[in-house]
Amino acid sequence: VKSSKIDLRYPIVFLSMLALSALMSNVVCFNFVVLFMPSTLERENVNHTYIGYSKDERTLLFSSVAIGALVAVVPVSHATHSYGTRKVFFAAGLLTTVATALIPPLSRISLSCFVALRFMQGMSVAAAMPTVGSVTSNWASLGQHGLFMSTLTTFGQISAIFSMPVAGYLCMTSLGWKAVFYLHSLVSAVIFVAWYIVYRNQPAKHPWISTTELGTIHRGKSAADLLKFDSKGKRKQIPYLAIVSTPAVWAVWIGALGDLVAVQLIHIFSPLYLHEVLGYSVQKTGWTAALPVLFQFFVKIFAGHSSDKIATVSETTKLRIYNSLALGASGLFMAALAFVPRGYPTWGIVLLTLSNAMFGFNGGGFNKCATLVSRQYSHFVMANIQVILCLSMLISPILVNSMLRTGAVSEWRLVFLSHAALLIICNVIFCVLTTAKPALW
Repeated sequence: VKSSKIDLRYPIVFLSMLALSALMSNVVCFNFVVLFMPSTLERENVNHTYIGYSKDERTLLFSSVAIGALVAVVPVSHATHSYGTRKVFFAAGLLTTVATALIPPLSRISLSCFVALRFMQGMSVAAAMPTVGSVTSNWASLGQHGLFMSTLTTFGQISAIFSMPVAGYLCMTSLGWKAVFYLHSLVSAVIFVAWYIVYRNQPAKHPWISTTELGTIHRGKSAADLLKFDSKGKRKQIPYLAIVSTPAVWAVWIGALGDLVAVQLIHIFSPLYLHEVLGYSVQKTGWTAALPVLFQFFVKIFAGHSSDKIATVSETTKLRIYNSLALGASGLFMAALAFVPRGYPTWGIVLLTLSNAMFGFNGGGFNKCATLVSRQYSHFVMANIQVILCLSMLISPILVNSMLRTGAVSEWRLVFLSHAALLIICNVIFCVLTTAKPALW
């Protein structure tokens, strides 16, 4: 450990945020490009006008990501515990980079090839939430858990802010839809190499960290928090039964369920809603779809910082307030969005933006609760949030497409109201079960 004026944890969290965003960008860029790319059997033409994939084919391509993530989430969680975040997350980065680069040529060969590549992208996504938990647990001081958690979980917003406008622009140029995947692959390759160079699993083993910063990171943490190995030098086993028997952990998972199902609705279907219901043009759809998540990004950073700084109420009360803003307020705005008629694009985008922006408070809600309660085992709790994310990615396209038979406004109303009800119910359960105290295990 060297004496240094550099606060290394900030470059660490920034690069981790970028790497997580690159991971998700490779997945979500398809949500826009699928509207304008040819199906496997279609010939490409100079006008770039295609029938595209059928609803069933789109559902399969969306769901294959979730299935890949579900298959990989348990092995990734075990690998993270055994080999460390640095190796596992970098491997995930390599996998998504290669899979994304291969989509343009292989998607033209067969639908099965395309599904396989989306499955590989899903496997890489399985590393996202365990990485968030590990980076926060190991690199954040106790007074910065909210800031770190909020910053790292902005990857969903940053990916959409980057991917939607870029995809919208490239799809309208002579470069076409293929350039979207090639650009995303290149960006993720550069970011993951930079992350691997800078990141270390443990602050104490980083050659660039100062003694002052190391003390700041470790201050207030228990010996169990800091010691990952037992007296024989073996890595400590995860107390699975104790964790799943803890009510506060279930509060985290239930809060995550409501949040992630609703977020998938916006991420996957907002381009379709903006284009077909609110009547936005192709290029405007790309920029407009990024607007709600841009506001959510700023709210998330504000929420994480303010959650750490407010000292007038207890930590548990703050968790309830911030989670209610994230899920409860979002649910109310989404319920209002359900009653916006066709032909009122301004009202539609305002309510969609408000509903999505409020999700930014989750960094001071269930996400923060996860690391405060589970501490050194946060990667396992976050891995289960990853399972919930995967299930929401799998179920959301099937559920929403089953409601959207014709795309009528009345069908969208049912979609928004059902998601609003889920948000409010999950928030009530979270508020009853949550606590900010570290679990005994």
